[in-house]
Amino acid sequence: MDFLVNTMGMVPAVIARCPTILTFSLGMRIIPRCSVIQVLLSNGLIEKDFSLATLVISSEKSFLERYVTKYEVEVPQLLKVRSSLSSLVNTATEVLVSISPGYYAAVKSG
Repeated sequence: MDFLVNTMGMVPAVIARCPTILTFSLGMRIIPRCSVIQVLLSNGLIEKDFSLATLVISSEKSFLERYVTKYEVEVPQLLKVRSSLSSLVNTATEVLVSISPGYYAAVKSG
């Protein structure tokens, strides 16, 4: 939730309206998708009134069509941004698990 509030500027009440989004992987789904949104926002291609639930819960195909393919001419690096972040988070998770598997398991389980 820290990422959504502090990095994405979401209001906790908005997140609370759809708590299901918190069940999705932060590293594999939320951060990569939000990073794409940040790129689109910074380029003035979308407004900040997007639905967080739609962003996170939508299928991979739907997300790619709505936010990546649609803007591939204006921002050709979007797919690379998303893929690079997913790979980076996977690597970081693997490192954390190898360094301290007990701590990671405790954090992951809540």
